[in-house]
Amino acid sequence: MPKSLSYDEDCKQTVKLWLSDGNYYVNNCPPELSLFCQITEEIKKSMSLDAFRFAAHSAQTVFELEQTGAYPKLTSWRVIQTYYAAYFAAHAILRFFGRSFSHLENGHVNFLKVRCNSEAGYLPNLPSTYYLIVFSPEGQALSFTKCSESHKDLWKSFNDLIREISTISLTLRASEDRRQALSLIFSNLSDSLCQRGQFQSGNWLSVVRNEVNYKSSHGVWFPFSKATPSFSDLMAKVKDWRKGSTDLGNPNYIRNELERFFVTAFSVIDLGLSLAQDYQEIVEKSGRRSSDFSRLLKISAAA
Repeated sequence: MPKSLSYDEDCKQTVKLWLSDGNYYVNNCPPELSLFCQITEEIKKSMSLDAFRFAAHSAQTVFELEQTGAYPKLTSWRVIQTYYAAYFAAHAILRFFGRSFSHLENGHVNFLKVRCNSEAGYLPNLPSTYYLIVFSPEGQALSFTKCSESHKDLWKSFNDLIREISTISLTLRASEDRRQALSLIFSNLSDSLCQRGQFQSGNWLSVVRNEVNYKSSHGVWFPFSKATPSFSDLMAKVKDWRKGSTDLGNPNYIRNELERFFVTAFSVIDLGLSLAQDYQEIVEKSGRRSSDFSRLLKISAAA
């Protein structure tokens, strides 16, 4: 079950708004910041609201990617769109598992510093930057880990989660073959995100995006390289992306780097969209929190 699972669809507060208005105490753990959530349902609702918002961002980006038809090849802008669809999906997945990768601005950190000083008697080491905010339901605690880079650290946080899921899959109540197969899916995804150890932070997708965007490399700018794959062939592999059940296999077996990039990115996208849909099935209803996500899928399918 997702750590952000809440059956109440009446969600109004994002995580950032909850930090300004939520029911919590400050834990005494200088020099860091830790919060005790008095009403855990509140932070679960905020995490899941943000998760569905990012899942919708991912779905919209894939839909817009589908509509591009100027060239038959996987062009530069299509690479960038594919990357951001995966980037938004990774944000959603983290939040479904109770981890919010968020940028806290001066207003947020100043408010938290004042609360910490008045309630616990110390000023936390809390600059305005990116944080991995992790909810631990067992202790009703919210921890804050400082990060510095919006993309590299996001992928490191995501890859850490994927590795954890791969390990935890081996403890599930299922046959040994099923446990091993499930664990392998996630370890293969992690290996592809890291390119088998070349990028320890799991940020290979971001590296390719940067090289395409800032160095005009990978043969995706006109005139295109012969090795640049056909866009229609790639989209045919994921034509049922709205169902969130695409079996793309092990991306590490793909020799063409751009095709491997596309399949790895869509493995992340598929996981994010399928989690959102599974969440809705568990809750058994659609409301304020998830209705926009469902409506977007329906609108894009009918277009």
